[in-house]
Amino acid sequence: MYQVKHLFRLPVRLYSSLPPKFNPWQDYRAYLDQVKTYINRLNPYVELDLRSAALNWDYILNDENSQTIAENIKQRKENEYADIEQIHALHHDVQALFHRIEEKKLDPIQGEDQIKLKIQDLYNHALRIPNNTHPDVPIGNQEQARVVRLVGNKPETSGNSQTIDQIGQELNLMQLENMGHVSFRGAYALFGDFARLERALMYYTFEKLTKNGFKLVSVPDIIHRGIIESCGFPTKGKRSQVYQLDYGEEFGRYCLAGTSEMPIAGLLKHNTFRKDELPLKLAACSRCYRAELPGGKGEGNLYRVHEFNKVEMFAVTTDDDDVSQEMHNEIVRLESSMFEELGLHFRVLDMPSEELGLSAHRKYDIETWMPAKGFYGEISSASNCTDFQSRRLHIKYIDDNGDERFVHTLNGTAMAIPRMLTAIIESNWKPDIGQVQIPVPLRAFMGNREFISKTSATPRTQWIKFLS
Repeated sequence: MYQVKHLFRLPVRLYSSLPPKFNPWQDYRAYLDQVKTYINRLNPYVELDLRSAALNWDYILNDENSQTIAENIKQRKENEYADIEQIHALHHDVQALFHRIEEKKLDPIQGEDQIKLKIQDLYNHALRIPNNTHPDVPIGNQEQARVVRLVGNKPETSGNSQTIDQIGQELNLMQLENMGHVSFRGAYALFGDFARLERALMYYTFEKLTKNGFKLVSVPDIIHRGIIESCGFPTKGKRSQVYQLDYGEEFGRYCLAGTSEMPIAGLLKHNTFRKDELPLKLAACSRCYRAELPGGKGEGNLYRVHEFNKVEMFAVTTDDDDVSQEMHNEIVRLESSMFEELGLHFRVLDMPSEELGLSAHRKYDIETWMPAKGFYGEISSASNCTDFQSRRLHIKYIDDNGDERFVHTLNGTAMAIPRMLTAIIESNWKPDIGQVQIPVPLRAFMGNREFISKTSATPRTQWIKFLS
């Protein structure tokens, strides 16, 4: 039998009375099991009960897959952040270190330290590998998006259509000026019927989702950065849109959620479901916080904001690709049905590889026509993340054979309030009577009224000069 010595809780066989000697290349399976054991015992977030990501190491570390992985990284424009050649170089370094210890050419204690550093580095690099890409996804940038469906007709508007900013101020229902004295740049305030319309959109969406089998959940907006990163969103660096709380001892660990997808996924971590419990369909309305860069005056003040309300769908299925794809289609159909009922003209896009981010296997965006702006603006997105998030958050189910398998997770925007307000108000503005016509499905939540009219003057933030 092999004699085994435990280094950092890893069984590393230093010598044997039986030939041939352990060789990490020839005995690759035994070697890889040892590497996995160490990775499983990493503690990436000391203060968070979250084990290290259970990535598909058999696939990632197999040299035969390196070209496929490299091509996927390139197509998704992640070259600057993910490097499969570097990962394989670290992998081979670890093999060499195990071999040197086995051959007694390296002191076991020194070898332990070197192996720990190499494996930690390998793990960190592997986390940057994006999800694999659906074979039907268009390759390239946003210009390569494929129109899947076109719904409705563009509203007939005059050449000088008014924006929501202009309409809101004309009706005394929105404030944009001097908001920097109250909040962050790009903030806004809604009054009266515009505030009611915001709530009407939420209640309408709740009603539609619950009728389609979604369970409502209320989630926190402040969550640990480890949950956000496990969902595929960086919390640091130039690509991050995440607001971190103060970098102090306690608050530096927490961030403001950019979407309720993040806390919902976090609530499911380390859960194992029975197969008959799936699919699981959840929905939440939350305040979303994003460090968005301004897109220019043409977009208007409510198109790209730093905080907003959004109703999000989140689904969990088995790892059957056909099952999760059908759930993906169901989410898009539900989104489309709501927007069609609200009278919007929109298009459904199959998004190209460079627009998928880290986590999505496939993503559909829905863009509606913004009359006053003269362009299609994104109002919804639906992503199938397959097992990208579940491997990082350890969300599993038990299959028919009694084996634990990683679930597939999906998410979709049911209602992004500011952009929906923009589309609805601009599309239903009646300049001849100075009123906004309320879409029929929302009237029940607006006192059964047909129009939004001008209200009395709303409070304004003003400079006050103090004289000493």
